[in-house]
Amino acid sequence: MRAYPVLALDQTAMSADHQPAKWASAMTYKFVGALRSLTDDKPYQRTAIWLGLALGLAVQALRLQLFAHPAYQRWRAGSASGRAGDFIIDAVLLPSPCAYSFGAFLGLAISAWFAAGGVIASGADTLNQRRGRRPDDDGLPADMSTVSLVGGGLIAGDALAALGLGVVGLLATLAG
Repeated sequence: MRAYPVLALDQTAMSADHQPAKWASAMTYKFVGALRSLTDDKPYQRTAIWLGLALGLAVQALRLQLFAHPAYQRWRAGSASGRAGDFIIDAVLLPSPCAYSFGAFLGLAISAWFAAGGVIASGADTLNQRRGRRPDDDGLPADMSTVSLVGGGLIAGDALAALGLGVVGLLATLAG
């Protein structure tokens, strides 16, 4: 904890202006919340968890039903306004439970990076479709597309850089 004193702060009890700069770790919130819940059981937290679970399941069921409907698929593929409307429905009106969690646990700046990545990936897919190239033309699964591999590489590179900085910080702390 001496190496990273920010981990000792209870960010869930701090106001926004007292939050540590450049520290938006969802895991910190989860660990603090889990540890606090072990010592201070609150029935309304359990109710909130069940409500969140029910809401997530309902939203996902609605998404699956809507996006699989043939009329919706025709509307989405039929025009540029259909694609734009699909984006608004998918990103704003009926976002995935995963998107909800990003908005709930991560700050706006961090969520903006995820959103930017999604917009870039969507833009790349649109450009490929306009060139007449479909993502499934090369026989690879969607998670092996160029956009997916570049994104995965950026995530892995960032993780390796953070790990390297952590090891250097640990060694510096141990060396005194």
